[in-house]
Amino acid sequence: MTGFGRRDVCRVGAAGALAVAGLGTTGTGAVVGSAEQNTNGRVVFVYDDSWREDWTDTFPVHQDEGVPACSAAVVDHVDTSWGLLPEHLREMEDAGWEIMAHTTSHVAVGNLYLTAPAAAGDERLYLDGSFLAEYEGEEIVISDGDRTVENAVAGGDRDDTGIYLDLAEPVGESFDAGTAYVRFTEDRIRDEVVSSKEALEELGVEVDGFVSPYGRSDGLVEDLVRDHYAAFANRGGNGVNALEGLDPHALGRSSIDGHAVTEAEIEAFFDDVAANDALGIAVGHSQFDETTPERIRFAIRAAKERDLEIVTLRTALADLGFRAGNGGGTDGTGEESNESNGTDGTGEESDESDDDSLPGFGIAGTLAGLGTAGYLLSNRRRDDERS
Repeated sequence: MTGFGRRDVCRVGAAGALAVAGLGTTGTGAVVGSAEQNTNGRVVFVYDDSWREDWTDTFPVHQDEGVPACSAAVVDHVDTSWGLLPEHLREMEDAGWEIMAHTTSHVAVGNLYLTAPAAAGDERLYLDGSFLAEYEGEEIVISDGDRTVENAVAGGDRDDTGIYLDLAEPVGESFDAGTAYVRFTEDRIRDEVVSSKEALEELGVEVDGFVSPYGRSDGLVEDLVRDHYAAFANRGGNGVNALEGLDPHALGRSSIDGHAVTEAEIEAFFDDVAANDALGIAVGHSQFDETTPERIRFAIRAAKERDLEIVTLRTALADLGFRAGNGGGTDGTGEESNESNGTDGTGEESDESDDDSLPGFGIAGTLAGLGTAGYLLSNRRRDDERS
């Protein structure tokens, strides 16, 4: 990766709710010429990775526009020369922002699935993501839910067959493609998911929501988030989250980054949110060259023009009857809910930004839920793989 700086590593990288009481209607209201009036839709803006640009570039735009957002912070990025400082997080929270956890070190904590069968003697696995390859020597598990074996990373790359992960020793068991998966050990994932919340709260901020790196959200991570967080902000979906049957631990989001979507696509996304009286979640990365303050301002004003209320996720969920707290919530009507309205377990994203597949989010299902425009917009989910 010679010649790459931190910005490039983050982008191609290992590949990519109540803020302040009384903030509910700040910065919203109909604007002359708005595309949708009197909608009950809400929009949450989330900025991933806690780079310094969140403070220097993005935060001032939101302040100027009078609307809050959420910062999905990576513990190891905070208090560095290029990341947010602890005082930035506290000042942002004091100004109405919500701080979310985005793991300890920004590694893939969700399952990576086999794309080819594995025989017992194989020392190479083909996977639907390359996010483990650089962690040579790290302990991992391979499992199909019934059988689990331990191994370690010995490298990885891509060849004509696909993305592969080299193992320190033979698999020892045969596994089928599609159902078997690879992930870090439970201790490592627990540290990334649970300890990140604890570490951020030690800095003096409140953390209720979680964002999974690269959009990988299947497996153990989902259970841990349900146990320790009030919301999973990128569990699955295309960002237009229907209020009926809403599950705070199965939310989806949609990119506003300049390299990922056009301004017209951002407007179409907000049209869908307004038309469906939905909870829209928009994600951006301030450190990307294409995600300029002008792009951020455009997205905010596009939401305002559709009379969409811009709030934090904590505020949106509280307004809908969900209570904040570790893993707790109601069904959105004020009644306690014991059931999950989650996804089918296949995940939200596919792989890196050059993979056009969208497993786990079928065309027919998407069209039924959102219409053709919604389906076209679902392709932006690939950008989460950079987050």
